[in-house]
Amino acid sequence: MINLPPAVIFILGAFLIPFLKGRAKQAYLLLIPVIAFACLLYMQEGMHFIYKFLDYNLIFARVDRLSMVFGYVFVIMGFAGILYALHVKNDGEHMASFFYIGSSLGAVFAGDLFTLFVFWEIMAFSSVFLIWYQKDNAALNAGFRYLMVHIFGGLCLLGGIVLHAVSTGSIEFSLIEYGSLASHLILIGFILNAAVPPLSAWLSDSYPEATVTGAVFLTAYTTKTAVYVLARAFPGVEILVWLGAVMAVYGVIYAVLENDIRRLLAYHIISQVGYMVAGVGIGTTLAINGSSAHAFSHILYKALLFMGAGAVIHMTGRRKLTELGGVYKTMPITLVLYMVGGFSISAVPLFSGFVSKSMVVAASAESH
Repeated sequence: MINLPPAVIFILGAFLIPFLKGRAKQAYLLLIPVIAFACLLYMQEGMHFIYKFLDYNLIFARVDRLSMVFGYVFVIMGFAGILYALHVKNDGEHMASFFYIGSSLGAVFAGDLFTLFVFWEIMAFSSVFLIWYQKDNAALNAGFRYLMVHIFGGLCLLGGIVLHAVSTGSIEFSLIEYGSLASHLILIGFILNAAVPPLSAWLSDSYPEATVTGAVFLTAYTTKTAVYVLARAFPGVEILVWLGAVMAVYGVIYAVLENDIRRLLAYHIISQVGYMVAGVGIGTTLAINGSSAHAFSHILYKALLFMGAGAVIHMTGRRKLTELGGVYKTMPITLVLYMVGGFSISAVPLFSGFVSKSMVVAASAESH
């Protein structure tokens, strides 16, 4: 039986942060994801927290296997990211991260398109503060561009939802038949958050300018929430296969050419999300499972890589790879942990990336 949606726990929990100090605040920050995880454990499949609005049902908790996979990893990542950010003194940054995590969970468990849109926009507006709190001109400008792009995506999504509701009489968030103007607008709103080229420049532009801890949260939620909604609404849509393939190649080419450690990782997010988008486009059970598994895996190992990069930047003040020679001598533990993430992203056998990527590749082979 559900006591409270995890999204509500994080969002309401954010408001108490400014009133706590010292150890009490640190304990509270870590307690919230633990409570959210406990609520996830007791969730039962089905539709919960249904409220009537006009002639429509707003569903705040649609629980099934797909939403639970993303729900679990989002909460786990929330705990890891908060632990990494415990040293941060800025209450506003902690509040922004809580709103960001909570709205991502809200989008994952939304059972209708209107609820999805509300959490989708909270996600965009809360995440931009993780960039702006870096408090330099590059971050302010990148955050402004980030926000403008996501406002455009939100308008496309809203227009598509309105047209879909008018034409079908329903706002249920489920499989959407591809081909109508409404479906195209909704798809544009979704793939923009997935950073599908040519709508991907916002990611490589903004993530490297975020705070050291903010970048860890950013790498986990926006693009993976987009993968989830694509899997929910557009499984088996062939254009996603081609878009995913372009992403995989585009991202890795630009990553290889990059010298900035965080911008390199940002480009590689695009490449890895390409595997997930392609898997959704294939649309078979194995492919959807592979995309979900790769999203789960990618959230964890990419966060580990951004944590390692953040530690190096914090210790050295440098971001260019050509200026980081010999760091392994002074930061050996960081090196070992960073290599775990590196082996995973490279799909080395016995690491998580190998398993999840293999599922997507196997699904592609089976369907073609």
